[in-house]
Amino acid sequence: MNFFNYVTKKLDQAPSISLEELIRTSGGIQNLYLIYVDILKGFCEEGPLASDRVNEMVQPVAELSETLLKKGIPAENLVFLNDHHPEDAVEFAAFAPHCKRNTNEAEVVDALKPFYEKEGVQVFQKNATNGMFGVNQEGVRFFEWLEHTFKKEKSTFVVVGDCTDLCIYQNAMGIRLFANELNAPSVDVIVPISHVRTYDVSVEQAEQLNIDAHDADFLDAVFLYHMQLNGIKVVSSISA
Repeated sequence: MNFFNYVTKKLDQAPSISLEELIRTSGGIQNLYLIYVDILKGFCEEGPLASDRVNEMVQPVAELSETLLKKGIPAENLVFLNDHHPEDAVEFAAFAPHCKRNTNEAEVVDALKPFYEKEGVQVFQKNATNGMFGVNQEGVRFFEWLEHTFKKEKSTFVVVGDCTDLCIYQNAMGIRLFANELNAPSVDVIVPISHVRTYDVSVEQAEQLNIDAHDADFLDAVFLYHMQLNGIKVVSSISA
């Protein structure tokens, strides 16, 4: 068995977790946080970085959100990390211009707007793939909000959205490593495979368009496995 086959086998064996178990192990719904990463029109529906493959996770995320609200999750425990780039974003040297401020691409997808628009929801706008320095409505940076939240007796962060190897990886790892740095013992970070995606560019497409290839299946697997190696709980799905 080669290494990649080993990795895919390990991910195929990732357990599912029920929502009831997740709430119980979190010490109650008030300690559970749903972190939405870049579930924006510019990655799911329109623009140069939009991907049908990425869009596949939108409905599962909407269903999870609805179920959590029915279970009583506080609105302030719904946390959006959203790209919100200026016209001259330095990141555009690496990725085609996307999700510019005050454009359709920077909007949350319609399926999630009922949750996004709830009073009390946290929205952190970011200008990089990593959202640790993103800023919310009150001028609080995401890492500052995390540090405050880590002081609770227990906190569980479920990270969903896109892209698995970019913003999901960097933000899930950011939460996990920041908790490690602060020696916060009661923090869990969970990534459900069913609720994250990355985009695909075949070698043939890359050569035709003179861009970099991006094998979605390979990169999904490698980055999910690496998150697992670092203490993030990778589960196949979260069942109602």
